[in-house]
Amino acid sequence: MATRSDSAAKTFAEYVRDAAHNAGYALDSPSGKGRAVLAKAADMPESDISKILTRRFEVPTDLLKPLAAALDVPQQDLLKAAGVLEGKAPRPNGELSVRLAAHRLGIRSPKNVAAFETLVEVLRDAEKRR
Repeated sequence: MATRSDSAAKTFAEYVRDAAHNAGYALDSPSGKGRAVLAKAADMPESDISKILTRRFEVPTDLLKPLAAALDVPQQDLLKAAGVLEGKAPRPNGELSVRLAAHRLGIRSPKNVAAFETLVEVLRDAEKRR
């Protein structure tokens, strides 16, 4: 487990909140479903997500890999934000990858993801020529 100081817990909570927002999770929705969706994607209990966000969680490092994947952030950055690795974690990038956009839209089959990527590339090229 990664035990952290109060300031490290705050830094980690802010990092996870920012990354979750950038990844499209509505953590502060009135229904509370954003936390449940993130917990399911990270394969961890929703109570652990709540504890992270409220700075009351000692993070088992084995949960950080699936959490990093669910947040679409590099695992090393999440480990830094959690205080497991030394160094400062960069702020989560707000840019959405085409592949992640496809996933969020429910496009899962490799063939359809590839078609979606091609379509986005064509649209981006068209926008450049405008």
